[in-house]
Amino acid sequence: MRTSKWLAALASCCLAFQTYSACGCQYNVREVGFIDVGIEPYRLCVYLPGSTSADGVSGLKDAMDIALTDTNIRFEPVTAGADANHPAMEFARTHGISHYPAAVLVSPDGQSMPLSLPEKATAVAEAVHAALEGVLVSPIRRLILEKSADAYGVVLLIEGPEQRANVAAKEAVSAAISQIGDQLESLPKPIKKPPEIVVLDQKSLAREQVLLWTLRLKPEDVNRPHAAVFYGRGRWIGPLFAGEMLTADNLMQLLSIIGGDCECGLDHRWLQGTMLPARWDEPLQQKAVESLGFDPENPMIKMEMVSIVRRGMGGFDHPGMPLEYREIEVGSDNAEDKGQKTEDGGQKLESTVSSPQSQEPPTSSPVAPGADREPQPAVVGQVLAVSLGGMAALVGVASLVIVLRARKS
Repeated sequence: MRTSKWLAALASCCLAFQTYSACGCQYNVREVGFIDVGIEPYRLCVYLPGSTSADGVSGLKDAMDIALTDTNIRFEPVTAGADANHPAMEFARTHGISHYPAAVLVSPDGQSMPLSLPEKATAVAEAVHAALEGVLVSPIRRLILEKSADAYGVVLLIEGPEQRANVAAKEAVSAAISQIGDQLESLPKPIKKPPEIVVLDQKSLAREQVLLWTLRLKPEDVNRPHAAVFYGRGRWIGPLFAGEMLTADNLMQLLSIIGGDCECGLDHRWLQGTMLPARWDEPLQQKAVESLGFDPENPMIKMEMVSIVRRGMGGFDHPGMPLEYREIEVGSDNAEDKGQKTEDGGQKLESTVSSPQSQEPPTSSPVAPGADREPQPAVVGQVLAVSLGGMAALVGVASLVIVLRARKS
């Protein structure tokens, strides 16, 4: 998203706090971060030889759909030569793919990464499964998800080569976490556990290339400490902090948003953030349920949360991914009529809430892992101050600076 649109999001955030500061929403920002309405998945594009039969494609899709259960990755088979204009062929051209089978992982934000398929595999499904394990298995991402499931949020600290800089960065993170932790009981909806820190050290960078790719980094890019904030179902919110931007004050101000109430008016296109590619399995879900005190996957709760997100995005529908909950009066003669009265005067109830519009992808070309990238510019916007004591109190537009992640213009 271009810089001007991030500034527009900041403006709408200010207006939202002014509009909703007097009313309390049922959920806070952290809680809404646990829903996945299916409109922001990663795509696993697998390119198959032109000789692959329709049954072969169908069988592979069935197998991969099962393998990708509980993940935010969707399988997309592409038969080479069948459709040169297929949108996924652009990724193949970007990475110079000319031999099949091949695979590319595509992020919701538009960047893409080729995956290595083992040559020793005797079948395409076996090769894709092996590549998929390389994507999903990550000790650091798992730790982020486990801590996000039952704590306020997580600050990921990626250490650089200089120990002194690492110590200073860790002190900044610890100070921000301490400030948030002191205010947990006074939040509109108290949260039991404060934010936690997860450290990715230099020796582990090579095995966490998918995590770094999600943050638009390569191992060789990490020449100084970086920090990123995650919450809910592994959502990355805000910028990637580095250098003079990695301060306790900046981190604290961003973290404070996660505990905020009245999220119903905020612009969730930036608030929700991109989720980490990962498997959200039953143990993680159960940990989240125990922490929240409710199940965010309950259809009624999920419908309500989607409605909040939808309002926070201006009420736009996403045409491809409806989320629907329906109640129809038992015994009605015309169950398909919406909201009309029955002959005996009863009211048939039907409520349909469409999923929110996904984040607008960046207008730049997909980013290959080996491509040179300019440092992401940070957009600093002055927005309404949120007191940590009340999180929704109106205390002046210019008194708090929140740094938001900005895409390269």
